[in-house]
Amino acid sequence: MSPQSENILDLVGLGFGPANIAIAGALVESWQDESKTPTSSKGNVLFIEKYTTFRWHPGMLLPDARMQISFMKDLATLRNPQSPYTFLSYLHSQGRLISFINRGSTIPTRKEYSDYLGWAAKRVQEDGVKVLFGHEIVGIDSVPGDVISVRYRDLLTGEETIVKTRNIIISPGGSPKVPPVVSPVLKHPHVLHSSQYAIFIPRILETLSIASRPLRIAVVGCGQSAAEVTMDLRQRLSDIRSASRHQINMLIRKGCLKPSDDSPFANEIFDPASTDAWFSLSSKHLRDMKLAEYKLTNYGVVNPRTLENLYEIIYDQRLDEGITHRSGAPQHRDEPLIEIKPYTFITSINLEGVDDSKAQEDLLLTPERPIVVDSSRPALSITSQNLISSATSEEKYDAVIYATGYERSSWIDILKNSGIGSQFGLDPLTARSNIRLLPSHDGFHPGSAVTHIQSGASTPPSSAESSPPTSPELGMFSSGVLERPKHQELYISRNYRLLPLGFTSDRKGSPVFAPRVYLQGVEENTHGLSDSLLSVLGVRAGEVVHDIYHHDY
Repeated sequence: MSPQSENILDLVGLGFGPANIAIAGALVESWQDESKTPTSSKGNVLFIEKYTTFRWHPGMLLPDARMQISFMKDLATLRNPQSPYTFLSYLHSQGRLISFINRGSTIPTRKEYSDYLGWAAKRVQEDGVKVLFGHEIVGIDSVPGDVISVRYRDLLTGEETIVKTRNIIISPGGSPKVPPVVSPVLKHPHVLHSSQYAIFIPRILETLSIASRPLRIAVVGCGQSAAEVTMDLRQRLSDIRSASRHQINMLIRKGCLKPSDDSPFANEIFDPASTDAWFSLSSKHLRDMKLAEYKLTNYGVVNPRTLENLYEIIYDQRLDEGITHRSGAPQHRDEPLIEIKPYTFITSINLEGVDDSKAQEDLLLTPERPIVVDSSRPALSITSQNLISSATSEEKYDAVIYATGYERSSWIDILKNSGIGSQFGLDPLTARSNIRLLPSHDGFHPGSAVTHIQSGASTPPSSAESSPPTSPELGMFSSGVLERPKHQELYISRNYRLLPLGFTSDRKGSPVFAPRVYLQGVEENTHGLSDSLLSVLGVRAGEVVHDIYHHDY
């Protein structure tokens, strides 16, 4: 293990996705203004990213897929329209500014926005920000001198290095949310989360095309990703010859696909000013009410343009059926059939032909026995129940794509398993679902314990993650007796700083734990719906950088 020189960094960023690229841009701009940043701070930062190159949702970079926001909600414009890291600066540097204007839309394609982010990632490095790709964090500890020790590993060589820093920013991004019903078949090569779709679907379809038979694929979910995957699958399956038409089933719990509310007044919930209003709400109850009210702006909904395209496809299918029924002449089409199956509650997903659950588990989880896919018949069986009629059914599928969104609680594990978790009252044995993130004004008492024992039949849902774990975690059982779960409350400041347990005097005094830990993209319940999205990246980055250099408590 090689320690770096004793130079203490101002900041170490964990991850280098859009949130931390925005932070890097705001840092460079602050360095250029000597009144805002000490000269010694210029370049005194490090970002650590596990991927070997910059990547942003590569599994959903589908042809013609568009962003859901204006290009002006980029990494910098809302903070500083003159920033060199704006989307307009990117277009100008690539010689496409006039062409973008001529296309008559403020909404870029996802492919172009991904390229913009990659351009910005490279640009900030050229401007003095150091980024280590292909490295992962393996340890975080508190050391004398009011600094944090960060140990990271080179994924290629295995070499470990230690650096010291006054501040860290944790920007973990989202991890695929795995519904409990998917867990038993999660390791099957034909079961994919939508985040991996574009990467692995070509290989899956290549394997299945050998059978030269009609294929059936299930898409689980009712949001934007599910709709985009369904239409992309239709296009890809059209190129696979078969005696009859392939089929794609969208399995949704709702009665129908619903449009996202992107009307002007509803969109104001994503404005930077809404962050203050949301954070200032006086109780968790009010924040939950507001979250429920505006849920249709982002969750389980589809962009109206995408809905229109999908409905046109299904309408054309119905037209073919009508022509066939009236004329008796079948319509010879190569396009797969899309069927949306509403009110569908999936009760189980199993390997076809493997009835014993233990045998299924052994097959999927034993590394030395790789799964051999027989493309001559469907590999997966889905049992479901109609929520209206209660009728049950079983359907066989060749692949299952689950577009079930993301959970954003990996930061909890990072801190729980670190040497600084105790500074915030984190117990390593406490389940993720029993940890609640609250705004600093909501009952925060410096120096007091924040661990509570919940009474009653259930534990309130965590605001730090979007769904409870699929099984009990270690620490909930002791000597075979089920204990009531501990409920821990963590507090965060308006400027995204996780607050330690104690201060020397009052909340505006010096903290007992001086290093600063910032969170990015995980504070939806405390800072609003826009926090896990791109809408406020530029403004938020400026607030965090100002907090780092000016020590706002």
